[in-house]
Amino acid sequence: MPFFLGKSLQITYLDTMIQLTQGATEYIYLTLTEKQTLTTPNYLFRFVNRTTRDEVTFVLLNAADVSLYKDRYNKFSIKVPKYFSLGHIGEYLYFVYEQESAYNLDYTKATGLLEEGIMKLSPSTTFEYTQHEVDNTYITR
Repeated sequence: MPFFLGKSLQITYLDTMIQLTQGATEYIYLTLTEKQTLTTPNYLFRFVNRTTRDEVTFVLLNAADVSLYKDRYNKFSIKVPKYFSLGHIGEYLYFVYEQESAYNLDYTKATGLLEEGIMKLSPSTTFEYTQHEVDNTYITR
């Protein structure tokens, strides 16, 4: 059954879950090579917040793939504060497109969609909830 988000955004299959933490630099692992049609594509990443619909887009060059086995998986280093400094904590839908351009941020001009899924953006620190006990005094007359 397809998953619908608005009129123009439809996901029919969610491949994987990426977990990122604000303030960190982390590696993400994807399987892009198996679906690419270009020989050495650049990758357009698009993240859409599931609650606010805010979008974050950026391009990673083919040379940024640091995987030792590119036919099996692709590995990228993501500087989370660079791309999600103002982003909301929570879940994002992500889409990765192949393209020849190193600068294009418009996914409608990309060559093709390679992967889609969900990304969870977590806070850099965990918050502890402290419950305070308050003595309530009521005066009745």
